[in-house]
Amino acid sequence: MSLGWYIGIDPGQLGGLALVSGSGRLLDVVPMPAVAGEVDGLALAEILTRWNLTDGDRSTKVILEQVHSMPGQGVSSTFKFGKSFGILIGATQALKIPMERVTPQKWKKEFELIGKDKDASRHKATELWPAMAEKWKYKKENGKSDAALIAEWGRRTL
Repeated sequence: MSLGWYIGIDPGQLGGLALVSGSGRLLDVVPMPAVAGEVDGLALAEILTRWNLTDGDRSTKVILEQVHSMPGQGVSSTFKFGKSFGILIGATQALKIPMERVTPQKWKKEFELIGKDKDASRHKATELWPAMAEKWKYKKENGKSDAALIAEWGRRTL
């Protein structure tokens, strides 16, 4: 079975989800669905269900950015972030979509983004998919460009 679709997920309240075809076409990108500062599991499941385009010859794979708490984060924000990360894993598993996790360092290396600021991922995504540049027009939308690059990393390496 060849993989036909890749869903990249940049977790977090300002993260995003992106769907890339096996040929490298960016089909859709959306902001992380969130309510009260955490991932909205129902809305997430609806997006994943819509994008899980499994058929006889092709299937979908989720590539989730592997994150961890950061030094200096408060206990409350760390807990909330961990809870949202768990919702992402749980929704993916409940829908039986195969999942791979990737560290930021690993996917960023593929696109020569190590040590660069967040704008660099928006510029790289625009270079790859110029017609979609409106989707991450503003700095605060870099989670969507990251999600697209995470999906593309999966397409190129898995």
